[in-house]
Amino acid sequence: MTKLLTIDTSSKNASISFSENGNIINSEIWTSANNHSIELSDNVLNLLSQSNLEVNNLDYISVSIGPGGFTAIRVGISFAIGLSKFSNIKILGIPTFEIEFEKNNDIDNQDVIAIIPAGFNAYCWKSKKNIHLRNVDGIFNSEDFGKLFQKKNFFCGENLEELSKKYKDYSFFNEQIRHPELMVSLTNRIINEKKQEKYYDLIPIYSRLPNITKKKETKWAMNQH
Repeated sequence: MTKLLTIDTSSKNASISFSENGNIINSEIWTSANNHSIELSDNVLNLLSQSNLEVNNLDYISVSIGPGGFTAIRVGISFAIGLSKFSNIKILGIPTFEIEFEKNNDIDNQDVIAIIPAGFNAYCWKSKKNIHLRNVDGIFNSEDFGKLFQKKNFFCGENLEELSKKYKDYSFFNEQIRHPELMVSLTNRIINEKKQEKYYDLIPIYSRLPNITKKKETKWAMNQH
């Protein structure tokens, strides 16, 4: 029985969940103005307590690795690494785009585009046909949306109200909050299909390159076997 803890801090709306074999036992969603650093620890400890679970009982932790907020992403990854430090728990780094695509698996790959706010009236995006590529496909300002994309495309993402109101002729699947069920479903499929090796890389994915050195980046890459 696979015991899984999910952590998604890639946006201001954070979520965690504990599940067994894909069935969610407990979950928590909250909105944070402080990059989740304080709330995450308290909420995870409460979740584990409510589930009558010790950290070392977990088999996997899956954590969102971006794109999303610079600090918020790194808080989630650091916390996951800290939890697993003295145990045999494996950590899977899940790109935020893949979580978004999970709710649209029944739509043709060519048509689905995930959009994630990148701050300063900008958005990063990825086409589902490029899901095998790690980085973002591009970044755009809201006024350029109509120049970049076609009406036949289908757009998914979190907090896309501005775009959906401005471009009413386009198809949006807009959610205020990314629910943990998506991450649970995706992670369990990765485990069941034995594709974990691809997701052991915990280096954050950014919409814009932050001013960090390669030396700092290497600490996120864990050689887990």
